[in-house]
Amino acid sequence: MKTKLTLVIALFLFAVFSVSAQLPERSGWWKFDEASYLTKADIGSDLELVGTQESASGPLAGNGATLIGIGSYLKMTHGLYGNGGGTLVNEYTLQIDFSVPEVGVWHAFFQTEMANADDADLFTNSSSNSLGTQATGYTSKGISAETWYRMVVTVKNGEFYRIYMNGELWLEGAVQSIDSRFALGETLLMFADNDEEDNLITCSEIGIWDVAFDEDQVNQLGDAEGNRARVRTKMGSWKFDDAADLLKAEIGLPLELVGTQESVAGPTADNKAVKMDLNSYFKVNHEIALNGEDVLVNEYSIQMDFMVPETGKWHAFFQTDAANASDAELFTKSSDYTIGNATVGYSTSSITANTWNRLVVSVKNGSFFKIYVNGYLWVDGVGQDKDGRFALDDILLIFADDDGDDGAIICSELSIWEVALTDNEVMELGGDPVGTVPMRVGLWKFDDSANLLKADVGSDLEVMGAQSAIAGPEAGNGATNLSLGSYLKMYHGISGNGDGTMVNDYSIQIDFSVPEVNVWHAFIQTTVDNSDDADLFTNSSANFIGTATTGYSSNPVLAGGWYRMIISVKNGVFFKIFVNGEPWLQSAGQAIDGRFALSDVLLIFADDDGDDNAIYCSELGIWDVSLTADQVAKLGDASTPITTSVLKREIRNTSGLDQNYPNPFSNSTTFSYQVNKTGNVSFRVLDMAGNEVQVISEGVKSPGKYNLELRSDKLANGVYYFQMNSNNETSVRKMIVIK
Repeated sequence: MKTKLTLVIALFLFAVFSVSAQLPERSGWWKFDEASYLTKADIGSDLELVGTQESASGPLAGNGATLIGIGSYLKMTHGLYGNGGGTLVNEYTLQIDFSVPEVGVWHAFFQTEMANADDADLFTNSSSNSLGTQATGYTSKGISAETWYRMVVTVKNGEFYRIYMNGELWLEGAVQSIDSRFALGETLLMFADNDEEDNLITCSEIGIWDVAFDEDQVNQLGDAEGNRARVRTKMGSWKFDDAADLLKAEIGLPLELVGTQESVAGPTADNKAVKMDLNSYFKVNHEIALNGEDVLVNEYSIQMDFMVPETGKWHAFFQTDAANASDAELFTKSSDYTIGNATVGYSTSSITANTWNRLVVSVKNGSFFKIYVNGYLWVDGVGQDKDGRFALDDILLIFADDDGDDGAIICSELSIWEVALTDNEVMELGGDPVGTVPMRVGLWKFDDSANLLKADVGSDLEVMGAQSAIAGPEAGNGATNLSLGSYLKMYHGISGNGDGTMVNDYSIQIDFSVPEVNVWHAFIQTTVDNSDDADLFTNSSANFIGTATTGYSSNPVLAGGWYRMIISVKNGVFFKIFVNGEPWLQSAGQAIDGRFALSDVLLIFADDDGDDNAIYCSELGIWDVSLTADQVAKLGDASTPITTSVLKREIRNTSGLDQNYPNPFSNSTTFSYQVNKTGNVSFRVLDMAGNEVQVISEGVKSPGKYNLELRSDKLANGVYYFQMNSNNETSVRKMIVIK
């Protein structure tokens, strides 16, 4: 590597060690390096073993570990005192460096019940190998066998619960109350569970702090093998919106131009682009530092939002030879307009002229080379050798080729990361740069009271039980009322996908309202004869949406409000729920052809044992792809009309409630709210069970921005929901009172 990169690394290491010195000292630290004394503390009190353990190899040479047997665990006397506004320890950070010899079984990490008379408070579940509990929800990723992880759990009851793996945020869990779940007594049990859902686990290090770390502090801890944690945010970003300075960086260093460029229109009215002609390219100084012993950069991702004005030509995307003395590393082929190269192969799909595409290349030499177009995997190529093909030196060339195979190309956005983005992360970047929402393959609107089963797109529904016509969320928008024990059969027409024989990749839209809460409501069921529980519920205790498998949302459903729920499923990758355009639940993907996979019939609002109380529905839709967060946001709420054609518009303005400040609060707090249509505005304060505590009427408000001060005089300590109601629109925020 060049001297310049060596200097970058030296400066980086200096910065890391300088900042790392600012990390708080651990309250307890156990490293398991002494095989004859595995309970020894480096800081704090020795551990106490219940059951059996044995010495094992750790992630690095000279780094010992302990293998904890089934039914065995370690008692930690952590020495932390009550904090976070409670009598128990409500704020802390826990580090566990671990590996598991097998997956597909349960593994327990810690338990706060000191007598081990309860389930663990953190698991990997046996179906998806994801991390979490029913209370917090589960991660969207699962762990692998024989792989070392540094897990960092940061807890601040009343504010957040987070799980990081090797520096990456895997779970933003549901917040718990002060002195409740995850609050610590004087003893914490490591790897304990009361009914043997604690299969073999190897641990090389445990640490605990009396403060909850932020993301930067977690990154300083690095991974279990001593490497710094790679950031998963962009290292560089260039948008080309300033015609006077097309080389300007949004993040990172400015580009360097070789050849000519021209400012042109981009994919949307407020998004400009740059046109690069033949023999013109950019030099990118990416500033990615090495991680480990590699000579070159072997892991990274590149995003390019691009369009080609004509096909029938070669188009070059990037090249790793800084002197441009070689072929590009990635092309569109002139013969069939597929994307790839001779080494990793070409896509089966082709690009078309004058169509915007979002290209993401995710590279991890030694493992894989992946090409995504508009959120879909086009090429899953063989990983090249480390420091071989696709490895980066200091400079990366964009759109460069040495012998004229670089036809004119237009680019509206360019970004680079120092990590190989996952399928899920690529999905989160959105689809194409225009933000197109795919057409639905099924649509049912319930506007015809004489035929409530009629399809606008697809096949008619079939009702089992009773339904009746009612008013929907807006004038002229009808709905159907499905009573207890009644449900709809949907013949969706989607063929098996997602690498399975069943439908593993899809999205469902349900516009709904419930007349009462604190009862169960069923949304979907994949068992065609209705002989099982529903696959998605609101639970009766807190009115959250979810299942035991996925965990539950942190927001509740409230009686009388209309909601547009989008369920986005990609088995093997994720299971997501969005409500009114906002993410409410993200969980791990289930096995291909497993839970949530569809046969040819899907039951809507069905449950086998009466957990399907009355529900109103104004619109149903289904897609044969899993929608991205960006696409879902464009669908808006239950008052937003959706055409059956492909959507290319932004979400309409709606009334809404901002998060209060301060939060938590003791005496008073302020909510800002937006009104976009003249009408009555009212607010309700509800407790965690959905019970009404206080009602506030603001009267008729004209369009505009307003502030509301809320005092805590009538509120006890605890977590509440603050609900705004205006023109059949409902907005909810969570608030915390600490006096």
